[in-house]
Amino acid sequence: MYKVFYNESPVILTDSYPDAKTAESGRVVAINSRRELKDAVNHFLKSPSFQPLAIYNNGNIKELLDDFISLFWYLEASGGIVRNMSGERLFIYRFGRWDLPKGKMEKRESPAEAAIREVTEETGITGQNIVAELPSTYHIYEFKGKKVLKRTFWFAMEYSGHAIPVPQLEEEITKAAWFDQSKLNMILGNTYSSLHDLILYDVDKRH
Repeated sequence: MYKVFYNESPVILTDSYPDAKTAESGRVVAINSRRELKDAVNHFLKSPSFQPLAIYNNGNIKELLDDFISLFWYLEASGGIVRNMSGERLFIYRFGRWDLPKGKMEKRESPAEAAIREVTEETGITGQNIVAELPSTYHIYEFKGKKVLKRTFWFAMEYSGHAIPVPQLEEEITKAAWFDQSKLNMILGNTYSSLHDLILYDVDKRH
């Protein structure tokens, strides 16, 4: 299953009929062709309520994702969830919300290399090490009149240093700070919906 967010509402891509909770929360559409997929997605994007949409094809989930991606201008980014030796996690504050350090991958750069670089650029810390790859997130946004689908690769990182994070002001990041697990609900209450599952997954795996 994949979740793709647009304006905080998800499109759920699955190769089986969604569970009852998902089915009750929004529309469910069975897809048998790329044309049907395009029609369902266009209807979702034009809906003023952005009611969640579940799309299933009773077939190959990777094929469904590839067909979905082909409907958009596709970009890839990479970022990290960094934990220090006290178990705190590193967040940035940008555009009025808490976020995770991330950014577009450069040419000939691997997702892991991009994640390390972006964390350093956006928070000022160095020496963080990747310990695991986390699930990717997907979201849709508008740029110059086009709909863009961005996949962000994520990595769990550990940091053993003592540097105070410094926000990258030129990227409109106004804060970079460590938070312990007791502040997690505050972060989740003011971050993007596309990051909720990722943050909880990381906490569950690494406590």
